[in-house]
Amino acid sequence: MSHSIITNYHCHSRFDDGHGELEEYVQAALKKNLRTLGFAGHAPVPFACGWTIPSPLLPEYLQTARRLQNDYRDKIEILVGLEVDYIPEIISPVSVQIRALKLDFTVGSVHFIGRLADGTLWTPDGPVEELEQGLAESYGGDARKAVEEYFHRMTALVGTAPPDVIGHFDVVKKNNRGGKYFSEDAPWYRKAVDKTLDALAASPCILEINTGGIVRGTSGALYPSEWILAGCLKRQIPVMINSDAHRPAQLDGYYSEAAAILKDIGFRELTQIGREGRRRVPLV
Repeated sequence: MSHSIITNYHCHSRFDDGHGELEEYVQAALKKNLRTLGFAGHAPVPFACGWTIPSPLLPEYLQTARRLQNDYRDKIEILVGLEVDYIPEIISPVSVQIRALKLDFTVGSVHFIGRLADGTLWTPDGPVEELEQGLAESYGGDARKAVEEYFHRMTALVGTAPPDVIGHFDVVKKNNRGGKYFSEDAPWYRKAVDKTLDALAASPCILEINTGGIVRGTSGALYPSEWILAGCLKRQIPVMINSDAHRPAQLDGYYSEAAAILKDIGFRELTQIGREGRRRVPLV
C-alpha cells in the first residue's frame, strides 16, 4: 500500500481507553509516513463509563489536539475529532453539545444497545460476561433480537444523525467467534445488514474498514466482514481504512492486508477527509 495514501482517523489515547500521549501518536504517524492523522477519542457520555473521555478531561484533550495540529502543520495534516456514540435521546454525532465543539470530523458508532435489570446500559462488544448478562436481562437470552436491535440503531444513526465516518460497522460480532451466538449466514442477519447498507448508501457517511479486531487480537476479523464489503462496493458506498489504534505502534496495523482484500473485492479507491474536505485517492 503506497505511503502517499495512508491515513488514520480512528485512534484512542490515554484520555480514554487507549495508551500513550497524543503527541506520541503524531510522532508514530510521522515515522509511518501517514498523510493524515485524525484523533477520535470516545466522546464523554452522561453516565458512568470506564472507557470514554471523562467530561472534565475533554477540554484538555481538545486543546492538546489543536495545539499539535498547529505545531505540526508543516509536517502532517492533523484533524481533531471524536468517536461519538449513538444512544437515542442521550447522545449522537449531531447532538447540540457535539456540534458546539466545532470538530473537524466525527466517527459515529453504536456500542450500547440495551439496559441491564438495574438500568445500566451495556455493550455487546465488551467482556463476554457483560454480553451474556445483557442478553439475558435485556432480550431474554435471544441473541437475534439483540443483533437486530444493533443494526436497527446503526440504520437510525446513518439516517438521522450521520457522522462523517461510520465506526466498526458490525462490531456486534466481536464476541461471536465460531458463530457462538449467531450465524452471519442466517437470512435474518443478512436482511438486517442489507437494510442498514441501503440506509448507508443513501447517507453522506464514509464507511471505515476497521482493522482493530485483528490488530488488537479481539475478534480476529475485519469490521465489516468481506461479504458486507462486497455489498458496499455494489452500492458504491465510500470507504476508508482505519486501525482503531489504542497504541501508537498500531496506527497502520494490517493496512496492507486490508488494502489487498479491498482490491480483491473490486475496490479501486479510498475516500479521505482533509482540512479542505473530502478527497478520493487510488487504492494502490
